[in-house]
Amino acid sequence: MQTFQTGQKSPLSSLTDQSTLVLTVRVRGPAPEYDLILFGLDEAGTLSDDRYMVFFNQPASPEGALRLQAGAHTEVTFQIDLGRLPSTVRRLSLAATVDGGTFGQIDHAAVTLSDGCGPCLTYQVTGRDFQQQKAVMLLDLYVKDVWRVAAVGQGFDGGLAALVRHFGGEVADDPPAAPVNLKKERQRVLLEKAQQQAPELVSLIKAAQVSLEKRGLDDARYRVKLVLDISGSMHDEYRTGAVQELANRALALAVRLDDDGEVDVYLFGIKPHRKGKLSLDNARSFVQGMRVKLEGGTHYGPVMAFVREDVSREGRDLPTLVLFITDGGTSNPAGVIQQMRDAAREPIFWKFMGIEQGHVNFDFLEKLDDLTGRVVDNADFFKVPSPVRLPDAQLFDALVNELDVWQRDARRAGILQ
Repeated sequence: MQTFQTGQKSPLSSLTDQSTLVLTVRVRGPAPEYDLILFGLDEAGTLSDDRYMVFFNQPASPEGALRLQAGAHTEVTFQIDLGRLPSTVRRLSLAATVDGGTFGQIDHAAVTLSDGCGPCLTYQVTGRDFQQQKAVMLLDLYVKDVWRVAAVGQGFDGGLAALVRHFGGEVADDPPAAPVNLKKERQRVLLEKAQQQAPELVSLIKAAQVSLEKRGLDDARYRVKLVLDISGSMHDEYRTGAVQELANRALALAVRLDDDGEVDVYLFGIKPHRKGKLSLDNARSFVQGMRVKLEGGTHYGPVMAFVREDVSREGRDLPTLVLFITDGGTSNPAGVIQQMRDAAREPIFWKFMGIEQGHVNFDFLEKLDDLTGRVVDNADFFKVPSPVRLPDAQLFDALVNELDVWQRDARRAGILQ
């Protein structure tokens, strides 16, 4: 195993674009905690996509190529799958930060890089290498003809904020000394975008945040998918704009839960349909733009299979909240029940909303809500009368009801990290 010194660089001839690696990091010092971050940078060394800043609050990149895991004792490990990295990520930079101390006070920080054959290099710095720096770049992996490694040892007095700026990332200026919370920064940007492009959604976004905070989900991150019934009995809901209003509320949740503030939309009647992404850019006319053709049946199973396929393809870095809106029961209930039991092992929470019209019977959806034989309870059901006029606060409370309970149980079951 090779021991590196600060400033030393070397090609890693044994690595290929399909290699898997482990970075093991340990920082020992007086501070109660040292935070480790792995940045995925483009060819220019810029954090062009902040989803590739992998740290305690964002433990995996979108496709799972970079993952943070707790190690033994005070160790932190990063799992790196070079084969899954997008072609836009050409440099990986490992850094450490501290809140309430400096790196001049540490005993030492040690980094070990391992491949499939075991440890291949180690790099160590001590407090004597630094003074008042609150962030330190430790090690770089980068492509230059072949994969190479560099021991960096560069410090930043300004902590994490200075480090993010160094890589071209954006940091909120208020307050400048606060630790960077990228999720809240993205929320701020999305809210500003809503104020400019869809001001009618601003109050909905704020109402959604209140309901999430009630459930302790203010820092939660989820993909949001909207599944809409297009059976013939939904005619009035589309005609009156009620479906557009429900879509707006799904988008408001996504702005608070998802990095990109987008909602994947699906339709179902007899057949399932993928209808693209609802966003702040197209919110006002999205439902009208779908040009819905109502169908003569209500089949849950095929569209549920579409959702599960897409979640599987997207990876497990984020869980998914599915808002499933219908005004009736389904054909082939046995198949749907089996899907719900199978999906209980997947990072998906299904929120079924029934729109009551006349004497509609929602016994089946109530059965799904209480279904036995699942690893965790992965569904919740509520119903509202038609026309849908539930106050926003009540609707958002219903849409996130039990999400916190599922999240806790899914983590205990190993479904979520």
